[in-house]
Amino acid sequence: MKPNSHLFVTDPGFNTSRWRVAFPDATVIESTATGRQGLASSGAPNGGWSVAWILTGIEDWEELVDRLAADGTRVIAMSRQPGIEELRVALGSGARGYVHAVSPPVVFRQAADAVLSGGMWLPSEVVNAVVRVLSSTGEIARSTPAEDGQVGRLTDREQAVAEAVASGLSNKEVARRLQITERTVKAHLSAVFRKWGVRDRMQLAVRLYRANGAERDRYRGANG
Repeated sequence: MKPNSHLFVTDPGFNTSRWRVAFPDATVIESTATGRQGLASSGAPNGGWSVAWILTGIEDWEELVDRLAADGTRVIAMSRQPGIEELRVALGSGARGYVHAVSPPVVFRQAADAVLSGGMWLPSEVVNAVVRVLSSTGEIARSTPAEDGQVGRLTDREQAVAEAVASGLSNKEVARRLQITERTVKAHLSAVFRKWGVRDRMQLAVRLYRANGAERDRYRGANG
């Protein structure tokens, strides 16, 4: 198995060069009888794929996500029209990520990095909506690390990167906003993940929301 090998399963006739730009060595299989047969006989129990990208809407896509995930493959669902209900089905079937099928190549690479490191990848608008829901139910306090000595303090630049990423910006957009390189953004983001004990952008957004909430509470207490 090649390291970080990628499989894309799509509808006949639906393809995009963005997949190849993101992963030049990716395998693309059309969801036809012949394509499914090739997928079933691809070698290792999990097909030998690091990440399988499944286009939602193809025949029995939920079952395909479930089978691949059960065999140990990290699965990301791709949608031509992302929606909350479809997202729920994808995650319920075992997907670790959910992206627009024609996202920029950088988004595909970031999604792959997230799931390969054990995290999840969701659209920024979904992350923000989840943060709002969790904050209204009090779930944030139970789902993120406690703010104590075990959580490292961020530098000013790391804080700026964390806030930009949590707002839904890609690494490229963060680099442009802060006038630094994408490599520097990735280095700062890795440091933030390590210091705050989070694995993906969802957890980062929740953790940052909680930290900001604690700061607001301290301000109210000092000025109440």
